[in-house]
Amino acid sequence: MKWQPQPPAATSLTRAQYSGWNCCWCNARLTNGARSAGRAQGSIGAHDMSVEVYECRPQCTQRPRHPRRTPEKADQGGTP
Repeated sequence: MKWQPQPPAATSLTRAQYSGWNCCWCNARLTNGARSAGRAQGSIGAHDMSVEVYECRPQCTQRPRHPRRTPEKADQGGTP
């Protein structure tokens, strides 16, 4: 399974990010070629504020990178 970073919390997004107008990672305006970054989760009280968010394409430079294996995890047979 391909590693996918979790989008920022829905409650921390700007209005433009929440509305799908801007990238959820770098806040750049999305024009052509944006792609889904996943579902931002969050709630305010009893209200579910979760929403589909989008990222720049090609891959946004502010998007979190895959965590690398540390030497001690590699020695213990840990997973990335």
